[in-house]
Amino acid sequence: MAIRMTHDDLGRFGDARLEKVGAALLAAMRQSPTMCLHALAKDRNQTIQFGRFLDNDAVSAEEMLTRAGQLTGARVAGRHVLAIQDTTEVSFAAHAASKRGFGTAGNGRDLGLFLHPLLAVDAAHGGVIGLVGAQVLNRTAGLVADHKGRPADHKESRRWLAGAETAGEVLAEAAMITVVGDRESDIYDQFARRPDNVHLLTRAAQDRTLEGGARLFDEVAAWEVRSCDRIEVPPRGPRAARVATVALRFGEVVLRRPAAAARSLAATVRLRVVDVVETDPPEGEAAVHWCLLSTHAVGDVAQARAIVGWYRSRWTIEQVFRTLKTAGARIEDSQMIGVKAFVKLAVTALIAAVRIMQIVLARDGTTAQSLADAADPLDIPALEAINASLEGRTEKLRNPHPATTLAWLSWIVGRLGGWAGYASKGYKPAGPKTVHRGLIRLDGMISGWHLANHSAHVRLP
Repeated sequence: MAIRMTHDDLGRFGDARLEKVGAALLAAMRQSPTMCLHALAKDRNQTIQFGRFLDNDAVSAEEMLTRAGQLTGARVAGRHVLAIQDTTEVSFAAHAASKRGFGTAGNGRDLGLFLHPLLAVDAAHGGVIGLVGAQVLNRTAGLVADHKGRPADHKESRRWLAGAETAGEVLAEAAMITVVGDRESDIYDQFARRPDNVHLLTRAAQDRTLEGGARLFDEVAAWEVRSCDRIEVPPRGPRAARVATVALRFGEVVLRRPAAAARSLAATVRLRVVDVVETDPPEGEAAVHWCLLSTHAVGDVAQARAIVGWYRSRWTIEQVFRTLKTAGARIEDSQMIGVKAFVKLAVTALIAAVRIMQIVLARDGTTAQSLADAADPLDIPALEAINASLEGRTEKLRNPHPATTLAWLSWIVGRLGGWAGYASKGYKPAGPKTVHRGLIRLDGMISGWHLANHSAHVRLP
């Protein structure tokens, strides 16, 4: 019996047996992320079960994503939710000969596909609430030559507006929804057609023409600096994390419809801009520059800083990608031949990666999340006993978080994964790999607890 997450099934698929196998597959992926069915399964029979489950036409990635969205949507009431979307490429350059049904990756040569998930994050504290949905792009027809001439709804970029529409539907009970995207989501069609219950926050990529003929970047650069702040810049590729001093500007602009856009779209769109420019970047480093377009009102420095903070939360989805690709499931190493089965297993891995990151980000208590966001309250007695066995005699080696919080569970998982338990300077907190190891151990301990308590209540004949 695994730790019973509040969202531990992949869907019903019209069959109780399929629902049960899907739940077992998700539990196995969550505890030991891998794309190898033999490693996921506990024995040969379960390997066969998992393989048949993925090959079954009644099992679909769409139902898995719908189920994940339903469970996330049930937890957002009263919250301001950031719906963060981005695209990651999955490339099979190393073993393309063994693949069937895959299109081309970004370079137009290697086999691969693209995953475009939508992640729900609490705007107040940055905690992961869950997966909202995802789209899979498989370029079986290769790259399109006449990109600009195609209608907006027939382009791959339609995924950004589709993400906003999904957020509006799935997160309808939220107090507020803000869809966050990087520069690739800077599309006029999305601004002009956004759902009424959704706000947008997008990093500008296009130096757009404004009403009156001015250009966006020149207009913003001429605004008065309203504040100089220090912000934490997350690592990206070879760039290390750093604290940057930035100049903050903000104001309002009216974008003019591009000439290539459909005439059915509004002729203009009114947006607010928050512009962040690093004033003194390290030698050899490009200056941080975020020109952020939003439908939110921005009337003072505090509101502008909030916009910047929400955009910085976009880093969370990149951490999910890292867990999915290099620090966890390593989906690009998959030996699975057929694209249909691979997509189902990749979606399972995505759901598991989101839940791993939920625990990782809750580890210091800043997300203020409830334990019920990730675990069954019926497991609390077992967790309390496990926690007591992990705590030391000194205050530094005791779980510092209330037993009703997700941070409390994160401390337990980290300790089981080999983390020292110290949170003082010089000690790193538990990362995704440590959390993976901890969940594997916790699974066995929870199972043993329930088995022992069940046996204690069974009378011998």
